[in-house]
Amino acid sequence: MRLVLSSFFSRIILSFMLPGFFFCVQNVSGQADYRDSLKDGGKRFVIQNITIEGNHHTKSSIIIRELLFHEKDTLPQKAFSSALISSQENIFNTRLFNFVTMDTVCKPGRIVEAEIHIHVVERWYIWPIPFIEISDRNINAWLSTMDFSRLTYGIDLTISNVRGRNETLRFPVHFGFNRQFGFDYTMPYTNKKKTIGLGFGLLLCQNHEVIVKSENNKPVYYKDPKYFVRQNFYSFIEMRYRPGIYSYHSVRLSYNAYSFSDSLLHIPGYTYSDKPFLNFFTFIYQYKNDHRDIAYYPLKGSYFDVLLVQNGLWNKPVNELYLKSNLRWYWQLHKRWFYAAGLTAKYTLTGSPAYFLQQGLGYGRDYVRGYEYYVIDGKHFALFRNNIKFALVPQKIFHVGFLKSKKFNLIPYAFYLNLFADLGYVYNSDSGQNKINDLQCRLLPGYGLGVDFTTYYNIVARLEFSMNRKCIPGVYLHFTAPI
Repeated sequence: MRLVLSSFFSRIILSFMLPGFFFCVQNVSGQADYRDSLKDGGKRFVIQNITIEGNHHTKSSIIIRELLFHEKDTLPQKAFSSALISSQENIFNTRLFNFVTMDTVCKPGRIVEAEIHIHVVERWYIWPIPFIEISDRNINAWLSTMDFSRLTYGIDLTISNVRGRNETLRFPVHFGFNRQFGFDYTMPYTNKKKTIGLGFGLLLCQNHEVIVKSENNKPVYYKDPKYFVRQNFYSFIEMRYRPGIYSYHSVRLSYNAYSFSDSLLHIPGYTYSDKPFLNFFTFIYQYKNDHRDIAYYPLKGSYFDVLLVQNGLWNKPVNELYLKSNLRWYWQLHKRWFYAAGLTAKYTLTGSPAYFLQQGLGYGRDYVRGYEYYVIDGKHFALFRNNIKFALVPQKIFHVGFLKSKKFNLIPYAFYLNLFADLGYVYNSDSGQNKINDLQCRLLPGYGLGVDFTTYYNIVARLEFSMNRKCIPGVYLHFTAPI
């Protein structure tokens, strides 16, 4: 069990402010009101000048990259208004700034001359996040023994916006029961046109305990407190291509070197052979099209991605090829009412992979709400999510008077009431496994009610009450957007 110091509470301790989202229209004496000029749909706007303030560390070119217009562009009224709002959302979604505001000064006339002033408040970019992980089932099981040798502890150091170019450097350093050491570095832009990026990294993982199978839809662990039962060295290089504003392509080639203990080799289906060492390459291609208004907690827009993964290149016995895709839609139904739907599907094109590579529902964000304590293994799955939310407390700003820094003296927050219904399905061709795990090859409905809370640096906390097909109720806590 992981204490959430590494994801939620540590950020509350270490951070003070969530990025806000504002759009400002400024009137200038002797000039026409910008809003009045928008009433005439026949007007055209010529962008005379774009100025940027507040980016003390960030290069101006990183901000300009997110704009849907440039100086000397001429736009119709509707296109101009839409471009302003979308450009502000794009700058906000870089996650480099706490606040983004746009002031527009317009000179009257049939051809409106517009000056656009962009003001940003930069974030704090260095985050040494404390990391603590308990290897027992839960904290109560650990408290019964108080065995400190079963703790994993360390630091996840993240340095964002390196060189002011939106580059990110990460150093996970974990000691104790399960160890992890490494780094990764991502550069979103390496060329002058800012369309091509690069990433690379190394990681060493050493585990005393791993999941080896599932029984009664629950994970079964194997552990050895003295020796590492599995070790993995992972390295990768990645190229990214962003031809426009909303579409992204990435290609990653990685190398995996696994070492398994003798005990794991004797567990049927866990790995591919009885050899203690396994090395293979992985090829990953991903395409994303992201039109969400606010990426970490969207209320309007859409999102689509498709992922192709080939585990095992030029060598056998590793050979796993699968496709995975996400579709998400977000609508504002009324002033404070919102609806979202999401569809996730995975299809494996090759034979059944070894267990240590296989993931069905119950891992990461791929779960049916109400089944958080279950693992449903299989080659293919589909997951459909729905929720209707009501803004109990629309976003408000709390001002901390004794803090002078603009980076820390405002605390936004919002609450949403969430009514949801999910449906999942996992296919497993192994009839013997279907008898041991009765949730495989069955429709998995889940439904319930929850409250979402947003605050600080992209932090979301969700408390949900849900019911599953077994009519077993549960209360669950999550730290990502529901869809």
